Amino acid sequence: MLKNYITTAINNLLKNKLYSAINIIGLAVGLAACLIITLYVQNELSYDNWEKADLIYRINMRIPNVRTFPNTSVPFLPALKKYFPEDIEFGTRIMSYYGEIQIGDMRYRASFAKVDEDFVNIFKAEVVKGSLKNTLQSPDNIALSEESAIQYFGDKDPIGETITFWDNDNEEQYHVTAVYRFISPKTVLDIPCFSLLEESRLPENFFKWYNHSLKTYIRLSETADIDKFVSRLPNFIDKIIPVSRPLEPGEKQSDLIQYPLQKINDIYFNPLNPHARAGNRTVIAVYIIISVLVLIIGCINFVILTTAKATQRAREVAMRKVVGARFKQLLIQFLGESLMITFMAFLVAVSITEVALPFFETLMDLELAVAYMSPKSYMFALFLVTMVGLSGGLYPAFVLSRFSPARALKANQTTRANGSFKLRNVLVIFQFTASIGLIIATAVAFFQLQYARKHDPGFNPENLLVVHNINNPDVNGHKNTLQEELLKLPEITNAALSSRQPTGLGSNSYSAFRPKNSSSQQDQEFFSYTIMRVGYNFFNTYQMPLLSGRYFSREMDKEEPVSNFYYSPDVNYEQIKDIRIIINETAARQLGYTSADKAVGEIVVEKQGKPGYSEYLIIGVVEDSQFNNLRLKPIPEGYRLIPDATDYLTVRYKGDYQEVVKKVERVWHEVVGDIAFNYNNVNQNLARTFAQEETENKVLIAFALLAVFIACMGLFGMAAFTVDRRVKEIGVRKVMGAKVKDIVSLLGWHFLKPVLIANIIAWPVAIFAMQNWLERFPYRFHPLFMIPICLVSGLIALVIAWFTVAGNTTRVARSKPIKALRYE
Repeated sequence: MLKNYITTAINNLLKNKLYSAINIIGLAVGLAACLIITLYVQNELSYDNWEKADLIYRINMRIPNVRTFPNTSVPFLPALKKYFPEDIEFGTRIMSYYGEIQIGDMRYRASFAKVDEDFVNIFKAEVVKGSLKNTLQSPDNIALSEESAIQYFGDKDPIGETITFWDNDNEEQYHVTAVYRFISPKTVLDIPCFSLLEESRLPENFFKWYNHSLKTYIRLSETADIDKFVSRLPNFIDKIIPVSRPLEPGEKQSDLIQYPLQKINDIYFNPLNPHARAGNRTVIAVYIIISVLVLIIGCINFVILTTAKATQRAREVAMRKVVGARFKQLLIQFLGESLMITFMAFLVAVSITEVALPFFETLMDLELAVAYMSPKSYMFALFLVTMVGLSGGLYPAFVLSRFSPARALKANQTTRANGSFKLRNVLVIFQFTASIGLIIATAVAFFQLQYARKHDPGFNPENLLVVHNINNPDVNGHKNTLQEELLKLPEITNAALSSRQPTGLGSNSYSAFRPKNSSSQQDQEFFSYTIMRVGYNFFNTYQMPLLSGRYFSREMDKEEPVSNFYYSPDVNYEQIKDIRIIINETAARQLGYTSADKAVGEIVVEKQGKPGYSEYLIIGVVEDSQFNNLRLKPIPEGYRLIPDATDYLTVRYKGDYQEVVKKVERVWHEVVGDIAFNYNNVNQNLARTFAQEETENKVLIAFALLAVFIACMGLFGMAAFTVDRRVKEIGVRKVMGAKVKDIVSLLGWHFLKPVLIANIIAWPVAIFAMQNWLERFPYRFHPLFMIPICLVSGLIALVIAWFTVAGNTTRVARSKPIKALRYE
């Protein structure tokens, strides 16, 4: 019996080559999309799967109404462990350093970390060589990751070797005592090597509570109550952490600063660092839904074509029933055929996956691989083939198994399933609804990205080069000389110092202000501001438009000393009153000024964190800019003239970019010596802001094309079947005088109706979904613009559907009537 079923199934596939190919290819493409997305999702969800990961937390620092940062201070963890001795099983601080590693005559750009002894108890590592215990017994020892050891030493045994680490021209030597690999290969921890954090070797300013220079991780004991732990944190803050400023009546220290806990598994999806690689659970969910949709569209092709061809197998079913076959046996036969086709499609899908995976990896900047030797992979394959085979074959199997032998064997009669015809139309509508929806989503994403990229950021990003390392102690004293020498280059038209560069990279500072002249001065609300420290010509260099007042001027404004910004006990702040500040348009509105002109000349008061350090004279108001983040609307911001507390030097240039870089680097080394020259291009930085959305758009395009391709394959098969069934009708119509275009229009309209209905359904669904997607952008095109996008997308679907069916109908419509009338 089984042999007969298999022989019949193979004969049926070979007899109907076109329909078999459509079924197998459609299912294969859908399965390949599902396999690739499964690998992607598996990769995204595999980050930080440590032992007892549900007990591991990173402690962040939050300033209410401002921002949450992933850092804490050096004295924070010891105080926390002392306050919660029974709840914290292990705790470690991770202080990251970036610089160069020297081995012999070779230097490598590298990073490494200093950690506490509990680091290896929280983040388990497999020792490849040496001993991690020895590493964490002395701050002069260092452990290398397996990748770093290979990079630096190749096949040579690194144990006992000496490496030199250069950080801002500070030299430290370490002895390699271990090579390790993390048990969780996917992790947010960027630690290619680490050594012991020795507090006695840290500078004195690192022990200040508000110098948040490292990350803190804890692993709670299994008996700890996380809710109770979190509820006690405000008491810890109020009792242990020193106040940053005098508290007002009724105010507590925990109102000014908080330390929320973040699960280790959540950090990858919310790293609290705009420049860190991050996952997105929403994107994962969207990719899963779309891949399932593509797979469903492939299954629908199987249902449509199998039920459409059912009449040609009616006599086979009838004969089997006559000789004693039961419904259950027939059902098993046809479900077996469905599973066999699905298995064949799966084999093709694996081949497609292997071919397409490198392109997907390049697009997503990932490394993915199919685990052919893993039992889980085979279990997943079996589950997928079974589910798809049963889902696609169950209804056709029921339809085929229920044919009546009497009707099927009656001469000159055909067996039709009216219910199947209606279902096929519904399924075609579903296919094109999904396809049109994906086309609309792709178009909306594309145009929004173009709009966001071309939106005015509030400054001119063209021809701007940012030089780093300005805050290096050996460079800081040469800032002005470097700036003056660069301005002597004919290619450099302007230059300025700043504490941040576009996209927010740099040191952020915050203050709270209110207008000085207020009728209710004590009750006046303070507003939080981001403060940027700048030098002369900052606004001219970035070409930020001035709304009122003036920019900083060498003739009229004195530079503030660094002590004005970084608190020093030797400074009498009561004598400091004449502080100039420039604010942006949003800040002026928030302070209650109805226009930029009315803000200029006014004095604002800072919420006192330092005695007497409170009054600022507004000398100018500039337009809002998205200097910090193109993804967010401009925030209230102030600019202060403190060039010595800056981190970046920006130059505006003309001419060839690469030539300018060479000349700037030459001047750099002439002025500051052998310190590494680091730089970036502002336009390139801004372009990376929407890199994730651009990648999402490319994936959407790929899925939309796949969905349309599979749907059109099914439509092509349906058209071929329908034309074959109406050959005689076409012949009669031609004899009666019908022209080719009339016949093509008649049959074409039959298939375009479901596509038109699909448009009506897809448009509102797509508009609703994309309206939510657009919420991530602060500036987006008008929603009405989606209407022409929907119209064009619908027209594209109609044109594709028309050309899909026109070929078959035109071929038959052009044939001679005599051949059509002799058909069958």
